[in-house]
Amino acid sequence: MTPASTPICLHPHNPRYLFYKDHPLVLVTATEHYGAVLNRNFDYLRYLEDAQDKRQTLSRCFLLFRELEHTPLNPHSPCKPLAGEYLAPFARSGPGYATDGYPKFDLDRWDAEFFARLHGFIQEAARRDVIVELTLFSNTYNDLIWRLNPFCDANNINGVGQIAPEDYTSMRDAVLFERQKTYVRKVVHEVNAYDNIYFEICNEPFGNLPEHASADEVTAWVRALAQVVRDEESKLPKRHLIFQDVVRRLRGASPLESIFEEPLLDGANCHSGELLSYGGTLVPVLAAFMRRELNLAAIIALWNASSAASKPFVFDEDNSCSNGLDVESWTVHRKRAWATVCSGGHYDMIDFSIQVGGQETGTPAAQAHIRTWMKHLSAFIHSVDFVHTAPARDFCTQVPPHTIAATLVNPGVEVVIYLADRREVGEPGLGQACTGPLAFSLPAGSYQARLYDPVQGRYTGEPWDLSGGEVTLTVPPFVHDVVLHIQVVQRSR
Repeated sequence: MTPASTPICLHPHNPRYLFYKDHPLVLVTATEHYGAVLNRNFDYLRYLEDAQDKRQTLSRCFLLFRELEHTPLNPHSPCKPLAGEYLAPFARSGPGYATDGYPKFDLDRWDAEFFARLHGFIQEAARRDVIVELTLFSNTYNDLIWRLNPFCDANNINGVGQIAPEDYTSMRDAVLFERQKTYVRKVVHEVNAYDNIYFEICNEPFGNLPEHASADEVTAWVRALAQVVRDEESKLPKRHLIFQDVVRRLRGASPLESIFEEPLLDGANCHSGELLSYGGTLVPVLAAFMRRELNLAAIIALWNASSAASKPFVFDEDNSCSNGLDVESWTVHRKRAWATVCSGGHYDMIDFSIQVGGQETGTPAAQAHIRTWMKHLSAFIHSVDFVHTAPARDFCTQVPPHTIAATLVNPGVEVVIYLADRREVGEPGLGQACTGPLAFSLPAGSYQARLYDPVQGRYTGEPWDLSGGEVTLTVPPFVHDVVLHIQVVQRSR
């Protein structure tokens, strides 16, 4: 008898990382904008074949929420399907018409096409070793987007959802909450057999708006639905991880401890525009929404500060400049991705070059740049024994002018130093070569150091032979970023 396979789980020796098919895993992706299942027009086979070629280990997938194309800062994407091409878990039966002009949903009937497509997507992803984050709910943001939701009373025949969108992610409407739990149970049952999935309860939940659900109420709602997942899976063969973003607040910071210390949750997500705190300290915003901010110091500081937490910490949506389909914007994201991963994190950005209608692998420019660069990042980090490393913010005692270092260290065995030009877009000198001394200390032993080019995806130049003790190297001129990879040759006895 073939033994049962095991779903993706936390790594047994380092729970900041994941374990899948007997191998350690870092989540690295430039994902399509979450519509692979709910958008009937999206050719997910072409998308997944390219994801496999680019060694992408994650795809984020919304199961219910669809977005409205309403601002230049939020471009067209698979998550904004044509009304007639939107698939929901519920059947469209009428009588009557929803706000999008198509028949209303019957919340008592499941949609066979949706679930067939969900199974197909997860199965094809599994064949290519792509992990799928299944996001069950999302913040609805405003009334226009709420009025696209099957749970809105204007869109279903069941009289469910006569509630303000700000209260959708709470238990204020008991009837709606029961329907939400039923939907969660259905999804949990449908996908239980798969190993390449984990759940996210809600994308970007928000609380504390005046006269609406408080942050505590929204947190309780998230916790209650996580408990539904746990309870349902206790009756089923397999157990899956649950990740979650913090609940955003109208005023004040959201404490990351609300995720790291919640026993129902296995991993923490964060997005670029959130105001966070950790250990009682306010964390600088990682980037304003689509404003081309690099802000590497904030990324490195946050992942280093939270490294003691025994859960994976995923930069689950970086939107610093994902709307800018150009080399400058993609370079910002490449540097932010490397800084995150080389600080012990996992990284996900939206690739808006990926669209329906034959563009499921992105544009030729995206293929040549960000998609290939993300492939290099994934290939590099999975060539490193990262499970036995930890981020070390102060490892380098000196770096070349205008640069910053993100470092992973396995003392006496292996060191990865990601060195990047820290200057912001538009700042004088950005794009000019950086060079200068790089200083650090190594334990006794013999080592070899090599330079790796994140753009070319290969080692360059001649290696350095190093001995333990204080080390100072002159880094050859580089533009934007370079990696110094140090490996022990012989340990001192």
